[in-house]
Amino acid sequence: MSSLITTAPPDPAAIKRQIEKMGELPTLPHVVQKIVLMSNRSDTSAEDLGTIIEKDQVLAAKVLKLANSPFYGFPARIASVSHAVVVLGLNVVKGLTLGATAFDMMKAAGMEQLWRHSLGVAMMAHILAARAGMKNPEELFAAGLLHDLGKVVLQAKLPELGAQVERTFKQSDAPRTQVEQEVLGLTHADMAGWLGDMWHLPITLKDPMMFHHQPVLARDAEAQTAVVHVADVLVKAMGCGDSGDDLVPPLNQKAWKLMNLDEAGLDECLRKAAQEFVTIDDYL
Repeated sequence: MSSLITTAPPDPAAIKRQIEKMGELPTLPHVVQKIVLMSNRSDTSAEDLGTIIEKDQVLAAKVLKLANSPFYGFPARIASVSHAVVVLGLNVVKGLTLGATAFDMMKAAGMEQLWRHSLGVAMMAHILAARAGMKNPEELFAAGLLHDLGKVVLQAKLPELGAQVERTFKQSDAPRTQVEQEVLGLTHADMAGWLGDMWHLPITLKDPMMFHHQPVLARDAEAQTAVVHVADVLVKAMGCGDSGDDLVPPLNQKAWKLMNLDEAGLDECLRKAAQEFVTIDDYL
């Protein structure tokens, strides 16, 4: 891509400082900040976390709606957030809580199609992880839900820089991450990684957020990152939602091999995902 930028890109360190300032109230509601802090304490119980989430009725309803998604396949309805923590695990509920908060940010910024894409990736990641026999496919749902959070921050909290990326992207035929790198000196995946650090997310959520475009760079959560990478590419190819980039990137071959999918297995995953995508409007 020939450079479309006539001025020097912003200092990535300055952008990082801006994002770090948003780790407080402007980005996260008070209840979510408290959840993040509590979930990192060893003495926090499921009841403690559930009580905090349930104080925000709207947030609690969104978390329970996600926890009761048909594809989880629980035999009985999860009726309380505390029960969701017990059944799904603290990291998953933490991810669902942050995902529900991200949806509010997306909606405020007019990014409902990005939510559709993110939820589609979450569904596909869960299906692929379950197919691959991974221990906690529910955690992959949360990772998929959060994978594009850097785009939300860029558009919702740094709108001038977001608009500059958008203008440049429309004038080029390059992938969005390449445009972001040229305009900003970093990508939305870098921003997501910083948020993961600030919110003390486990590496199994943070690595897929940071490396879903370059899964070979993930050292600590290689399998989880591979799943989210493959899910992201497949969901783009299926046209579920809009990630802001019409280009369908090539599958990383190492990540694809980790899925261990033959043609019949891939067809089954695509069929299941298509059935689940029909339910996405129920979460809007």
